[in-house]
Amino acid sequence: MQRSTAIFVFMLVLCVAGCKGNRKPRETEHAFYYWKTVFAPTAYEKRRADSLGVTTLYIRLFDVVWNAVKKMPEPAAKLLVKDSTWLLQKKIIPVVFITNECFYEQDSAQVAQLAKNITGLADKLAAQNGFGAYPELQLDCDWSETTRDRYFQLLRAVKAANSQRALSATIRLHQVKYKQSSGVPPVNRGLLMCYNMGDLQQEHVKNSIIDVQEFQRYIQRLSTYPLPLDAGLPLFSWIVIFDKGRFAGLIRNTTAVLEHTPAFKRTGSGFSVQKDTMLEGRLVKAGQFLRPEHSDISAVKKVGALLSERLPNSRLRVALYHLDSVTLNKYSLYEMESIYNSLY
Repeated sequence: MQRSTAIFVFMLVLCVAGCKGNRKPRETEHAFYYWKTVFAPTAYEKRRADSLGVTTLYIRLFDVVWNAVKKMPEPAAKLLVKDSTWLLQKKIIPVVFITNECFYEQDSAQVAQLAKNITGLADKLAAQNGFGAYPELQLDCDWSETTRDRYFQLLRAVKAANSQRALSATIRLHQVKYKQSSGVPPVNRGLLMCYNMGDLQQEHVKNSIIDVQEFQRYIQRLSTYPLPLDAGLPLFSWIVIFDKGRFAGLIRNTTAVLEHTPAFKRTGSGFSVQKDTMLEGRLVKAGQFLRPEHSDISAVKKVGALLSERLPNSRLRVALYHLDSVTLNKYSLYEMESIYNSLY
């Protein structure tokens, strides 16, 4: 009897191992975000994207911001394309960023009008720049429980007006974990933003961009999320500034090295400013505290692997944020390839 049981267990292990080994790899589409007002990528940026097999670009088309004087939302930072030749070789997904403030004082009729304005301007700018037949539109808004209903009304209206296209929305980690209160947006797909997972404005936080332990706190029920999800992973870095323990700003896309610089002294997880100093064009003052944060390659790959285990998709688009020389110079081609590979 014992021998029969042992044989059965052995055969079961072989079967499971064989099934796992023969499992078809997930089909992964390589993408980048391009988050600048002017589309004019350098030759280096284009070579890097092409070398990584990037077929898709998420292009920030314009922002929608709240005008406190006019008491209405309005477009800002519209995209200007200066290099359409390379752009039009890619699948282009326009992205419209909407601030949460745009929904605080809007009624149903105003939200419906906003949806028309967004779709109209998106179509106009896309057509002007040669990609009027774009297959998907993405809306990016960190909605709250307070603004959820109006934002979801906007999504339904945009989706109805663009029935020939897919509509996607960015999803924050807290919106997945607390989906009962956050709700699930009425779109075709979501893109899970696997970054900005810590409280940026708290001085004691080690790295608010990406933290594997923090990520694990949010994804326990990810496999049951009722939308197909794509993945957004970070490459960016910044320096967070604190003044007397309070958040005082950000220095983005920095190449500054604070270590072994007389004006900065290592203090815990960051640096204290020893004297007033210009840093990347910004004045930092004596007594302030600087916390450099970056997208550590090992952390990004671990987050990718954890995500891969929990996403049921047979097809997945992985978008790195974002296509910029300062950012790309910090990683080898192999390292960026390994991020994409972590989700196969």
